[in-house]
Formats: sequence, C-alpha cells, structure tokens
Amino acid sequence: MEATYPGMQVLLANNLMMAYNQAEAGQPKFAFVEDGFTKLPEFEMMMALFSALDIRWVSVMDNQTSTPARRSSPLLDVGAGIFELTKSDHPRAFSQYFDMMVRAPRRNQPATMNKSASGSANAAPGSDKIILIGSSTGGVEALRSVLVGFPINCPPTLIVQHTGKNFGRGLVSLLDRVCPAKVSAAEDGMTIAPGNVYVAAGQPRHMGLTPRKPLRTRFKDGPPISGHMPSVDALFMSAVPMAKHVVATILTGMGQDGAQGLLELRRAGAKTFAQDEKSSVVYGMPRVAWELGGAQQQVSLARMAGTLIQACKT
Repeated sequence: MEATYPGMQVLLANNLMMAYNQAEAGQPKFAFVEDGFTKLPEFEMMMALFSALDIRWVSVMDNQTSTPARRSSPLLDVGAGIFELTKSDHPRAFSQYFDMMVRAPRRNQPATMNKSASGSANAAPGSDKIILIGSSTGGVEALRSVLVGFPINCPPTLIVQHTGKNFGRGLVSLLDRVCPAKVSAAEDGMTIAPGNVYVAAGQPRHMGLTPRKPLRTRFKDGPPISGHMPSVDALFMSAVPMAKHVVATILTGMGQDGAQGLLELRRAGAKTFAQDEKSSVVYGMPRVAWELGGAQQQVSLARMAGTLIQACKT
C-alpha cells in the first residue's frame, strides 16, 4: 500500500478504542474495518467520527459465507458509501475501492466550531429553563444534529447517552466539535449554567440534579435503572421537583429508558417531546414515551433543536 501510494502513512488498530483514538488524532482519508467491529454497539461512535471527519470506510467480511453486519444493524442501514468486501476477494478489488475513495475530493473539510464567534446572532434570550435529553441507539448522530442547532448561550442542557464505558470522552469531544455551546463530560457537583452542555455517557453512576439552587449535577451509585447505567429515567426523575422549568426529550434508542421519567416530568408541568418514528434509527424509547403519554408532541430530528429552544422561551 505504501509503495503504491508514496508518502501515505498506514495505521493499524486491533481494537475499536485504539481505532477511534487513531482516527480522531490522525484524521485519515480512508479506513478498512473488520466486519466484526461493525457488529459492536460502540461502532456507532466510530461511524459518527467517520461522518464528522468525512472519512471513507469499507467493511471487510471474514469470508464469503459471513453475514454482513449491516443486514441486522439499523445503524448501518442508514450509512452511506459502505461496501462489503471479503478477505478472499482479489487484492485488486481492495485497490480499486481504495483508489476510488481516497482520491475523491472530500465533501466538506472537517472543522472545529469557533465558539467565540458562533451562534450569538441567534442566541435565545435569558431563560430559567433547563433542557434534558435522553438517547440510545442512533443517538450519537441524533445528538450531533440537535446540538449543532443550539445557540452559543443555550439553556443549560444535560444529556444521558447510552454508550460503551470507554467512549464517553470521545463522545464529548465529538459533540463539542459541532455545538456552538461548550460540551463537557458531566462530573459530580458541577454548577449548571447557560451556554453549557453536560454529557453523562459510560459513567458507572447515575446522573441527576440537586433539588436546590444553584442547580448542580449529582452522581449516585446504585443498580442499573431501566437496564442502564447511567439511566435517562434517573436524570428525568431527579428533575421532577423543578419540572415547570424543564424542557425534556427522548431521542432514538432501543428499550424504554426515560419513558416513565418523561411521564412524571409532564405530569409535574414540564414540556416534553419525543423523536418521531420516521426520523428515528430505532423507534423504541420514543415510541414507549409517546404511547405511555410522557411526550406531549412527537418531533422530527430536523426540527428538534428549534422546538427545544422555542419551548424554553415560553
């Protein structure tokens, strides 16, 4: 490969965490991905990074009889430009795909948000509202879509995203690339403030809010709730005492985490939403929230950011 493309560096990774770190640091133009990696739940983070950095990639199967991961993965079904090759394919096939993809111009230049100069013209007026978001499968891309539409001084926003324990920091870095506001990994005792987004993902404790002002993040030990740690339900339930100041939504994901908490928030006076079926990668958590009565409105992903910000103004 290096002889065919002089000056090109080839990086190898034998696990997904190493591959993610190398891709984030090196921003390669192309990646061959073992099909087994694409079957891991954490590969959602890898796909989001590839998308953010405009990295082309090819899924390589073990042999001709393997079942491609994308046949059973809703995440891969929404991907674009994914090719399935087998290790027994002629090496020329790899070379052809590589040459076609690596020499194509990038659709966009990977960029980091200039937070000091972005979003001020569209900033929301002062508000005493807070935004709570829960998401799972498909949520990484959904969160990127939502946060890019937030103003630089958005209401304090707390997020619980189901992801692997080693990928929390990567998720924060990924979201901070696109969000005008500051995105940080949530820690115990943080005072929440406008213009900040706090993310709990992969932590071994549940995130919630303290009941008294100034509002602070609170992390508690305990068993999984609704099958997850941290849990969306734990975050939502902790905010019930201040529900009239809460705008909450559930995005794409499997299971029912957050549905009961969203219902309790709505009953206590919060404004509540759920992502609609058409725009959800997995219409599980939003469906349960809607059918249970927790969400007062279903909203498409494209309209979610504007809906949440507008709800904070009224």
